[in-house]
Amino acid sequence: MPAACADFEPGDGDLDDVSELSELSEGELGEAAQGLTLPFPIDERKSLIVTDVDIVSAFSLQAVLQQLITQSGATGLTPSLLHRQLIDTFRTDANGLFSAVQHCDEVPGNQGDIYPIFDPSAVNPGVPFEQQVPTGSRNGWPILCPRQIGAEAALDPFANANADHAYFATTLSNRFDLAPPDGSDCGEYRIVFARKGGFPSPTSTNSSANLQRNFIIFEARLPNPNPSQGRAACLPVAQFWQNQSDPAKSVTTRKNELLNFYFNGLTGFAPVFHINHYGHAAGPNHGQIRTNEFVFFPTGPLNPTWSLREYRLIHGTSSSPSLSITPSFVKDNPAARLFSPAASSDPRVTSFRSTVFPDVVERLAATDDVNRFAYPSALPDAVNAGESLMIPLQNNYLNALGTGSSTLRTNIANKLTALGSNLSGTTGNLSVDQVVARAQTLACSGCHEPQDANGNGTTSFDVGLSSPFPNTLTFTHTSEEQEPINPSNPSGPQRFKISPALTGVFLPFRKQVLTDYLLNNPTLGFEKPGAWTSSQALLAVHTGRVKEGISSLEVRTPASFNAIVSPNFSTAGLTPVGNKVKVEIFISKAQPNPSWIGTIETLISIPSAGINNQWIGNVVLNGLNKGQFNTVSFSLPAATITALNAAPSDVKLQFNLNVTANSGPYYLDQVRFEN
Repeated sequence: MPAACADFEPGDGDLDDVSELSELSEGELGEAAQGLTLPFPIDERKSLIVTDVDIVSAFSLQAVLQQLITQSGATGLTPSLLHRQLIDTFRTDANGLFSAVQHCDEVPGNQGDIYPIFDPSAVNPGVPFEQQVPTGSRNGWPILCPRQIGAEAALDPFANANADHAYFATTLSNRFDLAPPDGSDCGEYRIVFARKGGFPSPTSTNSSANLQRNFIIFEARLPNPNPSQGRAACLPVAQFWQNQSDPAKSVTTRKNELLNFYFNGLTGFAPVFHINHYGHAAGPNHGQIRTNEFVFFPTGPLNPTWSLREYRLIHGTSSSPSLSITPSFVKDNPAARLFSPAASSDPRVTSFRSTVFPDVVERLAATDDVNRFAYPSALPDAVNAGESLMIPLQNNYLNALGTGSSTLRTNIANKLTALGSNLSGTTGNLSVDQVVARAQTLACSGCHEPQDANGNGTTSFDVGLSSPFPNTLTFTHTSEEQEPINPSNPSGPQRFKISPALTGVFLPFRKQVLTDYLLNNPTLGFEKPGAWTSSQALLAVHTGRVKEGISSLEVRTPASFNAIVSPNFSTAGLTPVGNKVKVEIFISKAQPNPSWIGTIETLISIPSAGINNQWIGNVVLNGLNKGQFNTVSFSLPAATITALNAAPSDVKLQFNLNVTANSGPYYLDQVRFEN
């Protein structure tokens, strides 16, 4: 998923301190270019998401829990007991089975925090009250309590593999695309377990259990063993997933390699299944365990409420071992009440309207790709909801915002105007509602099932792009339902279905990120924070306005002259070098002097070839399109081309922006040598 079902990627807008960057040597910043071809195509269903029944059936929830228990050193704890304690969090204190568990009503819900405002006349008498009205709370925000899934806290999920309350693996997910620009971790690696009695479940022993669904998703952040090397140290992980597409590999080989990656780890890397990878350390980039649950009382009308919740795996020390799956808030899922124009003295509401949300508008608006929707930094913990719901409307931000005037609507509009948007809602000119819709897709429930402002499911959810937000499988992106891997052989090997959003939008993006990482030069792609420096401009990586890879270089211009200088790099792997240097530049719509935008000029140095600060061209920015990337080109002299084709390791580029002071920001991406 996009950040909706992922987490904040650090780095956006964190301006580099020039004095710190100047302390880095050229040797620390330089690196060789990588090869330009892959040995075989990347297969999305092998290298990015794996749902082959013959592979995922080798993974069991019991084995995962046992590995975590063994690592913790906790005594007297079994996989069955740990699972039952997790499910017990859906019960009330009065009916809970385990006194140490944080039950859902441990802190009662405040009706003043419920959105929409509680209306007793709207309660359906055929559906249990607690399934409609949040009576508990988490993180100070209401949650539905109890949930019927809590009844299964009394059951052993491993006693009978065919029981409705048993679980089986459906999906392994490679989220290398979540590895942040600074390489502080190497991405997120997931496994999805589904309740056996969900829909459709042809092996279910209880036909009335159809639609009684629950998913438990382990989402591990994999630490970078050499963080000083940045994302470059993650190469073995990227190559491992790339090599899963090797056509020479059998299903058995792939299965064994994936088991090793998840349970044992690659050489030098921790295993994916590790007690430190699921939120033991607080923060947005330390992994989590999530549930996506739709289990209702078997009698009475159907209550169509999916609940998505988040947990942290907390463990003790070697001298005092323990292990618990502890309820948490859902990260980057602000409660809907924060968007409501209703008057409130709640400091969470007032700060959200005045600063928290207005401060994220630029990042939400800064992309034309749903895969890059994100907040610039993790939202304050205090605003995050206790669970993510779309029915009822606790995460329907459009419904809460309404259509009338409000402080928040005005503050968003002011931010968009400053960015150069005319608020028309046409492509390239976002409206307030489209920005809020983007935030809604970042909520877990909004990513899993987009809803319009009236709470109706829609296949044309407007996020201000030429295409609407992509379709899911009705509140899931993976399914318990199987399909043949080869459609022409329906009785052959099977795999679990995935959503159109994955196949049509998310997986192609993740494939491109992996390909760019494996093939492209990180310096020329602006993929390494701190690599490019400037004595005048303020530089930062940006993961929204991007042409290639996961980041571009944001350039803020407090001065009129701004030199942006690369580290030394090698052209090994880039030869034969073409006769032009090209770069993508994004020019902001809002310009203090529209009659003169400025110029960009380029210099190149290759000291080993006697070339120092050679001027190779100048381009006037006035004729370029604002609000999008433009390709600018500079011609190389013949002698310089010859020198570059000798694969020197001391090449340096310099881009000079001559612009109106405090204009922009500008964004640079995808430098390349081309004919």
